[in-house]
Amino acid sequence: MKARLDWERVNAWTCTLYTLIHSMEIAKQQRFGVIANLGKSLKSARTWVDPECSYGSILLRHPTRDRDITFRRDPNLHFSDVAQQVTRMLVQDLVVILDEMMSQILASRRERAGDFPQSRVEKLAVGLDRRFQWSAYGCYEMIAVRNVFSHAGSSWNQRSIAIVPFLSPAPKPGEKLTIGLPMLFHYRKAMRTFLNQVA
Repeated sequence: MKARLDWERVNAWTCTLYTLIHSMEIAKQQRFGVIANLGKSLKSARTWVDPECSYGSILLRHPTRDRDITFRRDPNLHFSDVAQQVTRMLVQDLVVILDEMMSQILASRRERAGDFPQSRVEKLAVGLDRRFQWSAYGCYEMIAVRNVFSHAGSSWNQRSIAIVPFLSPAPKPGEKLTIGLPMLFHYRKAMRTFLNQVA
């Protein structure tokens, strides 16, 4: 019997992706508007989520100071860096969602896998129709990319390269990793295809 998957987190992630792309394009076209108004934007942002924190955080007893906040780097001059950072954050979140959904499938089968997301891909990929093997590879690739960003200072290392032995040419240790926003669409497609096939 197939596991029933809850796609709501993927849908919310996708909405966030689209919102960020659209907002960043508008900001870029308008050269980020009046950059000096960053403080006003942050004050407005405080009202976006209510309550600010749903648990009794000790940090709330030490409020941040209201002072003039300014960009340390002009986003117009550093737009590519900002876009890459947004991409890194989104790929990290997508791997968390993938891992959670794979764990859900394994739990529904009363099965377990190793401690890492790639272990769950490996476990679930057993018996995967060869036509969809690319989707498992795509999930491995996304996990390796997340590891490079999160644990290796954005440079490929041997541990991350070992997750993706099918890449050709293979990345070299120390090689800088760069991905653009379009890769997020490829990762999401691989993840959705893989989960639908193995559920």
